[in-house]
Amino acid sequence: MLIALIFLLVAIGSVDREAIAAQTVTQVKVIETEMAIELSPRTVPAGAIEFIAYNQGQLPHEMEIIKTDVPLDQMPIKNNRLDRKKVGEKIDEIEAEDLPSGATATLLTTLQPGRYLIECNIPGHFQAGMKAELLVE
Repeated sequence: MLIALIFLLVAIGSVDREAIAAQTVTQVKVIETEMAIELSPRTVPAGAIEFIAYNQGQLPHEMEIIKTDVPLDQMPIKNNRLDRKKVGEKIDEIEAEDLPSGATATLLTTLQPGRYLIECNIPGHFQAGMKAELLVE
């Protein structure tokens, strides 16, 4: 009986830790197609963020996270791509070889409060509409 009680307490303790850990990571679903990026949700709390990127398009795509204050409609373009150096700080990315057509890739990162650009910077993709804004509070 005592052993059963100990196993029950251990099991309850591990469930609580797992629940707490799950609550501290916010998930953002990223759907990439030709030529759009949809985020759900678009506003998240600061801290650990797990991006789950789904390439539902026919072409390979990438997903870059850039902290920026530049409005989406004023993003500078250079050589058929976003000019990242003039936009802000690149935080992290899922590269195109990890996100071919039909693939799903995840990225766990930590974000501070601010505005972030989520985009695909394969030549021509950004200008065609592969960009979205994420607000971190």
